[in-house]
Amino acid sequence: MTKYNLILIFLFFGLSAYGQQAKMENNHLKRYSPKFLLDVTAGANIDLISTGSVPESKLFDSKPKVVPMTGLRFTYLFSERIGGYVSFQVNLYKTKKSEYYPSSFIEDIFQMIYDELYSIMTKVHPALDVGIIYRFEQNKWSIHPAVGLGYMTYLPNKESSRSFEKDGIQYNLSYTQRASSIFLNFGLSTRYLLFDNGALILDVNFQQPLQKSFAELVVTTESVCESEFYKASTVGRNLNISIGYGFSF
Repeated sequence: MTKYNLILIFLFFGLSAYGQQAKMENNHLKRYSPKFLLDVTAGANIDLISTGSVPESKLFDSKPKVVPMTGLRFTYLFSERIGGYVSFQVNLYKTKKSEYYPSSFIEDIFQMIYDELYSIMTKVHPALDVGIIYRFEQNKWSIHPAVGLGYMTYLPNKESSRSFEKDGIQYNLSYTQRASSIFLNFGLSTRYLLFDNGALILDVNFQQPLQKSFAELVVTTESVCESEFYKASTVGRNLNISIGYGFSF
């Protein structure tokens, strides 16, 4: 009788251990199974431009240091540890025209009318990037570091020219600004699972342009040609901090 009791005890513990192991494996497979994520976030875009006290830096248009932003990111977790993402971000701000920009009175009037009619559109500055993420996931917490490549519209690319006469001398002004560029994105997304298909999100992203932006003003007369030029790699450098809600499918 004792022998049968020992056999039953061993069977009980063996089945319990097998069931626990199967449960752990199922949880592991469920946690790391391939899935789609759709995240909606909103927060702040912090400008990290560094120009020092260089006077030529005023050749660029300017923008507020901290502005609101909103983002939409689609992620496909195609393996146990790696995933891919596509992110679309919109920063909302109005740029201030450079004092060096050679606009005319008529152009200023038309620009003012356009700003009034399409005030929202003039404040929209989008950015798009794609990349890969790595998965650290434990219970209800997930941490996804990411690296990607994208394109941003930091300041409008524009060209303008104007001619005028002063003291009998004819002046020709030509202005160029290029401040939208390809950028490298480093991100960290932290997720806390609230439901099987929903989570709270905290996102932090650093964006570094890979192209130098520049602005130039050229002034010519019949006998003289002078130019002001400024070029920098920090124009468009940003830090984004946002919170939101994520859906999983």
